[in-house]
Amino acid sequence: MDTVTGGTTLRLRLRRQVEWVPVAALVLAVVWGIAVGTVVDGPNGTAGGIAMSVVGVPIAVLAVSGAGHLVRPLRVRADAEGLTVRLPTWPGRTVPWSAISRVSASPRYVVVEGRAPVGKLPRTCRLRAAYRRLAASEGSDTGEGLCFETQVFDLDPAELLDAIRQYAPVGLTVTDETRQ
Repeated sequence: MDTVTGGTTLRLRLRRQVEWVPVAALVLAVVWGIAVGTVVDGPNGTAGGIAMSVVGVPIAVLAVSGAGHLVRPLRVRADAEGLTVRLPTWPGRTVPWSAISRVSASPRYVVVEGRAPVGKLPRTCRLRAAYRRLAASEGSDTGEGLCFETQVFDLDPAELLDAIRQYAPVGLTVTDETRQ
């Protein structure tokens, strides 16, 4: 945790057990690139090459996103404006405190529930997708928020909650269930 004038920044690296996923995506992208060359040179080159290229776009996106997590970890900053999330391959987006209804933490995750779309982060980013999955199982009616999973990111929930408590407005509910 880095505390600088006006805010606290946390860098969330991937856990060791999860780091193999981006590495595997990069290896898959390289193998796919070699396979495309072979298919294009073969007897069905035109049709096969087009098909392989179309299929390879999601593989390339996954590989770039995964490499981003290895090179530039996810960053979260709490300050007077709100909670700023900087994804590895996406510009930092701030969720203002007025758009956050509550924050809660358990040993497995920290949940930031929002009243509106959260900081214009992509719907496919890990934090929003995990929140949608969790909200569906817990019956949340907002459908908008962020979920920082401790099994994915090297995260101490108490540390993130401390940073949020330091800058959050008085009316914001912050619940710590990590000790229960």
